[in-house]
Amino acid sequence: MATPSRRLFVDQFFVGWVYGPWVVASLLLILALRLLTEEDFSLHSHAWGLLGNASICFSIGCVCKLSWTMARFNAVRQLELQLRQELGLR
Repeated sequence: MATPSRRLFVDQFFVGWVYGPWVVASLLLILALRLLTEEDFSLHSHAWGLLGNASICFSIGCVCKLSWTMARFNAVRQLELQLRQELGLR
């Protein structure tokens, strides 16, 4: 059984969207490195473009992960505040 932090769905939200950009960045990096090793120098310009796209996907993945983490933290905080109010705690 998967741990709660490793589930694919959390409250009907597909968590794969959080990690998807990093998967795409990895695939683009592999493809770009493959093109850079080719002897045909006309392919090298395409490889550099793919490296740029991979870096953009990586940064989008960082923003997705940060947003997901902040949203989960705020949800737990709101739940804690609600429970404290119900119990009459400060």
